[in-house]
Amino acid sequence: MHIQNFYIQSIRKQLLIGFFVGLWVFIFFYYVEPFDMYELPPPDRIFAVFGYTAVGILTYIFTIPIQRLLYKLAGTWTFLQEGLFILSLLIIGGGIGYLFFKFILLENDPYAHTFSYFFFQNVIPTVFLMIPVIIFLRWMFSEKTIVETTSDTKERVIVIKGENKAEVLHIKETELVFIESANNYVKVFYILNDELKSELFRNKISVLQKEFPFLLKTHRSFLINPIHFLEWKRESSQTILILKPETTEIPVSKTYKKLLVEKFINPAE
Repeated sequence: MHIQNFYIQSIRKQLLIGFFVGLWVFIFFYYVEPFDMYELPPPDRIFAVFGYTAVGILTYIFTIPIQRLLYKLAGTWTFLQEGLFILSLLIIGGGIGYLFFKFILLENDPYAHTFSYFFFQNVIPTVFLMIPVIIFLRWMFSEKTIVETTSDTKERVIVIKGENKAEVLHIKETELVFIESANNYVKVFYILNDELKSELFRNKISVLQKEFPFLLKTHRSFLINPIHFLEWKRESSQTILILKPETTEIPVSKTYKKLLVEKFINPAE
């Protein structure tokens, strides 16, 4: 089962989630005082609250590249990837939290708890208390995709041909991701067994654009299937579209940018 909405490509949104996770940790530690914090003197207690807040923020930030890697390897986001993400939260949070606890908060006290005690008695319960908040934040900041349903259960099959009679590809319309022009050829990218594949045909991109009007032109060399749109990305002065399933980057020229913005950002206008 895919849970695409819980994967967030935007680094800015991920950092915002990390900030709110830290805010939740601050409130939780300030009022609940877990980890036997009530035994600490008031100044050390306040220091512990801010310290564990920083641990919470750093833990989530350190999982961002892990999430990106998991998504890139799988090409999608499922309960398996979500479980691995939570496991990385536990391991990273446990490691950073124990380093802060033993070497900064208690200044390497030889009588401090062992790592295993700290991890199982403190870290695991705390992380699982954080999970509902994290899931809510990830859902709130995720890209909401509108899925159009139809009573017709038979998907439309399209046929892509080249000038050579042997160049024929039969795929479902939803399996076509994008087409890239390459001199006198076009490179067709499509999904097969949940993997992104490509085939080279001797044809012109303008011919395929007329033949398949559901495709959108983003650049003189690119046609995309809009159902695979994930999000926008900007690098310097260049605007880029991100497509699923393998977070493929497609350039956008100024000629087509306005129409694409109306399609993906302001569909009701």
